Amino acid sequence: MIKTIFIILLSFISIGSCLSQKESPTFNKIGAINLSFGYGVEFPFADMADRYSTNLKFTLGIEKVTKSQWIYGLEFAFMFGDTVKEDVLHSLRIPNGEVLGADNAYADVFTRERGLFLGINFGKIIKFNKNSRSGLRLTNAIGIFQHYVRIGDEHRSLPQLDGDYKKGYDRLSRGLALRQFVGYHHISDNKRINFIIGLEFTEGFTKHVRAIDFDTGLMTSQKTRFDGLVSLKAAYILPFYDDYVAEEIFY
Repeated sequence: MIKTIFIILLSFISIGSCLSQKESPTFNKIGAINLSFGYGVEFPFADMADRYSTNLKFTLGIEKVTKSQWIYGLEFAFMFGDTVKEDVLHSLRIPNGEVLGADNAYADVFTRERGLFLGINFGKIIKFNKNSRSGLRLTNAIGIFQHYVRIGDEHRSLPQLDGDYKKGYDRLSRGLALRQFVGYHHISDNKRINFIIGLEFTEGFTKHVRAIDFDTGLMTSQKTRFDGLVSLKAAYILPFYDDYVAEEIFY
């Protein structure tokens, strides 16, 4: 899997290098504010892998890129996945594995993974040559990370999951996290094709937020979890340059 990811990454770097064209040095030496809209696939490890499987994520970011290509900004990620390995509803199941609703019919209930990251990032773009804004992107981030099990009861047939009762099953966990990104940052000289792609690593140090797990009736453990993620991330960049007037205007 990691080998495949690196092959994809190298392919994008090759494509990006072919897209680059020489441009006025003035354009290549000014600062910018970048908005980014991204998408990624994440592979969990450590404690995260015990509860969830592979998930997807949407990302939003705003960052300042200085004239010397230093980066600092804010980033947000929303995570979602279909597979929850930990059966938080096991205490509600009958011997055949189904859950009976208040109407004595099988309940249409499901579990999903949800999570988010909100933090500040900083780093550097190491340009491949002085006449290009593209290069190797290295960033670090620190922020708040949380994840929980979303429980859906389509027909609202389970009073055990009404209102705040549902929170007793959701395994909400929250804490600080570190995040690193290494990849390719491409800003085309014609200002039309701008993206990043690379590998992102997350190390979350979280604790259970709820006091009691209703399915076990026990107090939740306050032991710090180590929630790890490795992801392949790509994002489109919308740049706003400092004090720059384009040579061409398109209508």
